[in-house]
Amino acid sequence: MKKTYLQHQSNSFTDIKIIKMRSKLGIESYGIFWALLELLFNEENKLCIDDYSVLAFSLQCDADKLKSVIEDFDLFIIEDGCFYSKRLNEHIDNINSKSLKAKESVNKRWEKIRTNNYSNTSRVYKSIVDNSIKDKNKVNKRVIEFKNSINQIEGVNNNDKDNFFLYWSELNKSGTKQKFELEKTWDLNRRLKRWSNSSFNKKEQGIKFPDYYDIHFAKRIEQDQNATLLYHKHLESIGYIKELNTWNGSSKWIKK
Repeated sequence: MKKTYLQHQSNSFTDIKIIKMRSKLGIESYGIFWALLELLFNEENKLCIDDYSVLAFSLQCDADKLKSVIEDFDLFIIEDGCFYSKRLNEHIDNINSKSLKAKESVNKRWEKIRTNNYSNTSRVYKSIVDNSIKDKNKVNKRVIEFKNSINQIEGVNNNDKDNFFLYWSELNKSGTKQKFELEKTWDLNRRLKRWSNSSFNKKEQGIKFPDYYDIHFAKRIEQDQNATLLYHKHLESIGYIKELNTWNGSSKWIKK
């Protein structure tokens, strides 16, 4: 039983049994009666006693008067040397019933909150995934459009077009923009023809690349787009692969 307050009915003083008790034992008996109810309430409504004098000493009252309050006015039920209050049983049952209902109400409320939170989390997660897919699809569409735009330009051989596309379609760390989209100005026709006619492109046979990934060499040629692309192709030809970190968008060359 949940420990809580003991209800004191406002009309108990005028209850016929209480009136009979007071008329015989005086007003002190009324205090003894309520002291017994408080004691029973804290003892799960059951007290077993062999000697009224011990209980009377605890309550600081006369033992005979205490015995009379318990036995003579039908205020308590006596069974097997123990006594309890029928009215207190009803009060305890009422407390337990309210406590159970309150607990059920709290559980329902928390279940509703948990369900709503789960539903909201699911919607947010689904929205993030959907937006991510949409963004990826948009990027893929732009990559295809970029490839098609390159292929439509005449006067440039396919090999140069492929190399140009591979270099300028590389995505940034967030995977949302191609390299050419980060340029302040962009004229595809001019860029592609300059790429195809560059002196480096014409002398590519004379370039000697290191047979390993040399980060210092890579930094020296990073401003030369064609040289960088050829170095990457060289690395791939000797067994290197470019590994992309999907978490932060960084990449590195590793030997297979």
